[in-house]
Formats: sequence, C-alpha cells, structure tokens
Amino acid sequence: MSKHLFSLACITLSLFLVSCAPKKQEINAYDLKRVLERFAQNRIQTGLMADTKRPTPSDVQLFEEACDVYRLSIPEAKEMLKKENKALYESIYGNE
Repeated sequence: MSKHLFSLACITLSLFLVSCAPKKQEINAYDLKRVLERFAQNRIQTGLMADTKRPTPSDVQLFEEACDVYRLSIPEAKEMLKKENKALYESIYGNE
C-alpha cells in the first residue's frame, strides 16, 4: 500500500512540476520514442501492480499521460504515431 501512495505522490509531483512548462509545438522522432518508452513501462507496471479495487488504466490513458509528462500535444503525438507505427496506433486507439 505504501508503494502505491509513494508512486502516486511522485507522479502527482512530477505532473505539477511539468505543468508549468508550455507544451512543445513540434514533435520529432525522439519525442515519440520517449513517449512510447514511458507508455511501455507504465503498461508493464500497471499489469504487475494490478489492484482489483481500482480499474486498470486503458492504453489511451497511458499514452496520453506519457504525452502530458513530456509536454507534447496529444493530437500531434497521435498523428505522428499513426504515421510512424500504424499497428500500434490502432492497438491503442482503434480505427479512429
């Protein structure tokens, strides 16, 4: 339980600290790579720390949280993901 609270506190603090910075206007391949690495790590971590009392975040929530952490525009990141890796895009967002 204390690990969950510590993790939540760290995430909250990091989101607060980065919320002051403006969102990045142009996204490059390195930005998308960082988002996808965070997405993959969080996806694995949520599977390992599954709690039957709380719903597991969806892939959409995990991807968009990673975009927020790196201050990337979600629509632009989605569009770049769709161009760079359509299969992963469809696995996260379906056929939007």
